[in-house]
Amino acid sequence: MTPNIYLAVTIDTECDKGKKWKLKQPLTFKNIYNGVVNNLQPIFDKYNVKATYLLSPEIMMDDKSVEVFKSFGDKVELGTHLHAEFIEPEANFECSNTSHFQNDFAPEIERAKLHNLTTLFRDTFGYQPLTFRAGRFGISKYSLKILQDLGYTVDSSVTPDMKWTNQVSGNAANFFGAPYQPYYPSIDDFRRKGDMNILQVPVTLINKKIAHLPLWIKRGIKLNKSHQHIIFNYATNFSKPIWLRPTYSDVDTMKDVTHEFIKMNGNKDLFLCIMFHSNEFEIDMSPYSLTKERMDQIIDRLDRYLHWLFKTHKTQGVGLSEFKNVFDKNKSKVH
Repeated sequence: MTPNIYLAVTIDTECDKGKKWKLKQPLTFKNIYNGVVNNLQPIFDKYNVKATYLLSPEIMMDDKSVEVFKSFGDKVELGTHLHAEFIEPEANFECSNTSHFQNDFAPEIERAKLHNLTTLFRDTFGYQPLTFRAGRFGISKYSLKILQDLGYTVDSSVTPDMKWTNQVSGNAANFFGAPYQPYYPSIDDFRRKGDMNILQVPVTLINKKIAHLPLWIKRGIKLNKSHQHIIFNYATNFSKPIWLRPTYSDVDTMKDVTHEFIKMNGNKDLFLCIMFHSNEFEIDMSPYSLTKERMDQIIDRLDRYLHWLFKTHKTQGVGLSEFKNVFDKNKSKVH
């Protein structure tokens, strides 16, 4: 039996940036006005993909950007994305980089920021956001409980087989040992399955060298010290994760990732979650698209991959929050 593929295309939607993610100050939003409108959304319309735009606070504070996303209507899903510099308390709108993880903050400050972000969304669009991703993937051990309390049903901050360390604060988000497919996490460890009500939808990526290791072994990978990095690199032959992401991967690589997940998943329905940034689709607005040639390459990769996926597999492009409904239905069939 051919499995169904459910595809969520998720876009971290932010202001204009540049080399080394340096912000354009004062803040500008050309990547929304032109990049999203003319370079990105037409691809989704072409393949009838309901993309999920995860909006950073500054986007919702810009009237013209808000009008762009309102104009898309129910063709898209809108959720939230926290870059902590752009929401109180302890906001810093004059920053040159969005360097903070949300786990840099005390739990009460993180909760206040997420509350204010959610309120901003509701005041702007008139309804409750259901989906979220942390800026720089930097969730804390409290984040999912806070999000669940605030009414979110899906988080997509987990990147399996990776650990992110904030070079400014030294804080980290370690995702080694997280499942590749959606799961309900444990309140004690977001990498473990548990009984929370918020669904975790990991970003689709894989490190082939460690893909088949038991999750409990992978959760022992700390990479806190330099000798641990050295041992890990030699043990895995310096392998790196490969992403289902046109910024990092060419079309053949994205096909390879897809085939790996199909093979691992057997006959079960498959959930794929692509992520990238809105500002990758406008020239000189992200480190990945500093030239027209580079931007056009990213656009072409996304277009060609979606063409291949929909032509060769039984695929449905859905909003991120819809994963929960499909996942729950599949789970009930099993039981």
